[in-house]
Amino acid sequence: MDPTEKYIAEHEHIFSLKKKNRHFPTIRKINGWSIFGLFYYRLKSLIHCFIHLPIALYQGRRLLNKTRTMKNSAKKKRALLLGNGPSQGFMSVEELDQFVKSGGETYCVNYWNKNLKLSAHIPSWMVFSDPGVYDEKDPDNVKLMKYLDDNQTIKVLVPTGQIKSIQSKKLKNEIYCFIDIELSVWENINPLLPRGYLGLTLYKALAWNIYLGYDSIGVIGMDNTFPKNVYNDKNNNINIVENHAGKEDNLASLGSYHLNIASYYYDVLRTFHHLDYFPNNNIVNLDPYSLTDRFKKVNKDDFFNRLI
Repeated sequence: MDPTEKYIAEHEHIFSLKKKNRHFPTIRKINGWSIFGLFYYRLKSLIHCFIHLPIALYQGRRLLNKTRTMKNSAKKKRALLLGNGPSQGFMSVEELDQFVKSGGETYCVNYWNKNLKLSAHIPSWMVFSDPGVYDEKDPDNVKLMKYLDDNQTIKVLVPTGQIKSIQSKKLKNEIYCFIDIELSVWENINPLLPRGYLGLTLYKALAWNIYLGYDSIGVIGMDNTFPKNVYNDKNNNINIVENHAGKEDNLASLGSYHLNIASYYYDVLRTFHHLDYFPNNNIVNLDPYSLTDRFKKVNKDDFFNRLI
């Protein structure tokens, strides 16, 4: 098969995948390409923070003190943070269970329970930041809340603005909270203050890991390989192949959010650049193929056997 035939075959396969339309309330704008644009972007962020931070502090007034007491509380422990990228599948239930039995703690995000194979492992923590997970009209959300209800040892971490929503589910899981407001003028990762990085749930979970002061942190499923999975159709609509562990690939349309490729790759730039805000002295990446190059890559067996 010559290069042109490969090119055609690849795109025919991609556009034959199951379609998924993702709808966003606003269109993504590229900020900071001029002095005025950068000033406007920073000023807008400051105003947003000035308005919403007092609200977030009030919403978390009863739980933020508990967050304060958690600082450096895990100094003699190890953590394993599992994102939902395909490399999550490198793990086995037995490895995760043994890691916890040996004193480690596992962190999962969002719809961990949808991986029917791995979710037999009950994580130490689950982290949420998408307010949509509490909507009972979605059967996936009902299953997620049932998973938490069935496994009450799981500690739950949510933004202050979602405390009431999670409490309304009458779960017996212990709940912790963090401030989830972005302030673009600084590089803060402390969960008690507005964050300087973009709003990926996995990054918020990593910031919490660092705040708790684990001796070492392993990450898996932080593949960030999506820059390789973008496709443009005949109508110039932006599409990405979504591949998550435990689920079939689908083709998601981002046309309602990204008007062009430049907008999409602007977010890609931020995704990788903002990882520079996180320290990397005791964090390792267990996925050898991950595009996340901020953290040293090590063999997962070496991590589990404490050889690093």
